[in-house]
Amino acid sequence: MGPIGAVVVTYNAGPGVGDRLRRLSAQVDAVVVVDNGSDAATVEALRAAAADDPALRWIGNPDNRGLAAAQNQGLAAVLGAGFAWVLLMDDDSTPAPDMVAVLAAVEAARPGAFDLLAPRLRYPDIGRVPGFVTGLGWRVRKAPAPIQGVLEDPVFVIASGSLIRAAAARAVGPMREDFFIDYLDVDYSFRLRRAGGRIAVAGAAVLDHALGRQSAHRLLGRTVWTSNHTAFRYHAMARNRARLWRGWARVHPGWALQDMAALLAQILRVLLWEADGRAKAGAILRGLWRGLLSLPAARPAARSPAADA
Repeated sequence: MGPIGAVVVTYNAGPGVGDRLRRLSAQVDAVVVVDNGSDAATVEALRAAAADDPALRWIGNPDNRGLAAAQNQGLAAVLGAGFAWVLLMDDDSTPAPDMVAVLAAVEAARPGAFDLLAPRLRYPDIGRVPGFVTGLGWRVRKAPAPIQGVLEDPVFVIASGSLIRAAAARAVGPMREDFFIDYLDVDYSFRLRRAGGRIAVAGAAVLDHALGRQSAHRLLGRTVWTSNHTAFRYHAMARNRARLWRGWARVHPGWALQDMAALLAQILRVLLWEADGRAKAGAILRGLWRGLLSLPAARPAARSPAADA
């Protein structure tokens, strides 16, 4: 399928990031790390990983420019070097040893059928397997990817673990830097589909993905999980999802309705169980208002926005 270049954005990932990069490097032809002004422990781990692995290079930003801007730096480096595919990875995601090989096998079996191949996700810290939204128009549903086989044409996939054909990446264009971090992958998936690209999830390809500071609570006999993000992060999430509603609800009405319901559930969880719940709920509502009016994003405080990414 041609050479694969991986792009990893790091931000205060800690010394353990070196091991995750080594696992990833064993599966691809090159790794480009873009660091967003991390702490000393992370920088030292990146230096050591680059010294041990000639296929790894890293770009150091002086401060946190946001996930989107850093991903665009990495995409430019990989696409400029002529790689046939680009693999996006978060710094806290761990691929199974054969993840890339399984994704490549889908391309080998159906050459050119898909422009973005994604793995099945696991959240090992909390023992959950997330679902993917599928369907067209108002008729959508959410279900996990099959353990074997291929889930075709999900509405969107997360960026981490996404293996993107270089030609498709050039056609879609860069990540939306005004989004900074959240809903970048939803927007990217929508734009890829609009450009005629297809997405597939390979069930046998597995990616363990971290979700930050999750905590469990009980409600009516069921376990409910809270994310415990900062107020800034919740504000950005609400703003970005509202911007996507404005731009894409007519194309993906079922997804938009489901996402609106998810926002209401998020507000309820924040109010019931999270520290500073009222302040966070207020930040969500202000972000929603800003997104619905398409107001420019507030400038984040230095180094803070992705601290709990």
